[in-house]
Amino acid sequence: MNGLSPWRRAWPVWLAGAALALLPLDGALAVERGALEAAIVFNLLQFVEWPNESALPDGSPLTLCLRGDSPLMAPARLLEGRAVRRMALHVARLDGPAHACQAVYIDSVSAEQDARSAAHDPALVIGASDYRPAARASIQLVFAEGRLAFDIDQRKAQQSGLSISSRLLRLARTVSE
Repeated sequence: MNGLSPWRRAWPVWLAGAALALLPLDGALAVERGALEAAIVFNLLQFVEWPNESALPDGSPLTLCLRGDSPLMAPARLLEGRAVRRMALHVARLDGPAHACQAVYIDSVSAEQDARSAAHDPALVIGASDYRPAARASIQLVFAEGRLAFDIDQRKAQQSGLSISSRLLRLARTVSE
């Protein structure tokens, strides 16, 4: 490690993701939607704390699970090994070998069914911008006024034992408590 705090290492990625989220999504979009959502999901993970996270050794994996046929899989794989605070991002397939998923990206009925068996407790459930899971997501991506935004269900996150940073709560379009 280079001695910088996780926030100082992550802020350029967060800033780029936030800037991308502010781009209009109509017409000739320079950023592919899957890449944009992958960057947003990665940045969201930076501001969620799992129970007993502080007891984990540096570099422990934080497993983000999504289906192999998800448009997010390829861009998410590019983020493999990147720092999520003290942990390292690990991307796994929901429809592959069993994994203990700390975060699950749900973008289809199939993903939702696979997540029931793969999600580790506690797990952060993130709903895709074009799919709303039947069981409410802790964070739901949404297109609003031509921009990618997100809503947070604080109660759902707390029931899962997760703590969402006040910084992220301030950036959310809506927060349900």
